[in-house]
Amino acid sequence: MWGLIAGTVSYPLFAWYGRRYFDEQGLERGFTRMMLVFLLATLLSSALGYGVSWVTSTPRSRSSQAQLQKAGTAVLDDELKCVRNPSGAACQSSVQQAEATERKLLSGFRGGRQN
Repeated sequence: MWGLIAGTVSYPLFAWYGRRYFDEQGLERGFTRMMLVFLLATLLSSALGYGVSWVTSTPRSRSSQAQLQKAGTAVLDDELKCVRNPSGAACQSSVQQAEATERKLLSGFRGGRQN
């Protein structure tokens, strides 16, 4: 939550400094400069928001996020195998694993909403 707030609040500041910097560098105003300022401000505010979110999260939540990311990557890998060979045993295992991961994600989502 704090990461979202930090990223949102910092975006106008990064955009203002970006415009000011490009003025000092003598870059002409136009679409290219506008897009460059937009991308720079977006990148910096997103990085700041991610950093604040990482610092304010607990080690336990970071660990569970990493486990869910690994499980999601494994599911995607199995799905790729199923695309190549749909009648294989890996497809049946992939379906079961995907359903278990989906139940885990949805139970965590529902639990977080009720608290």
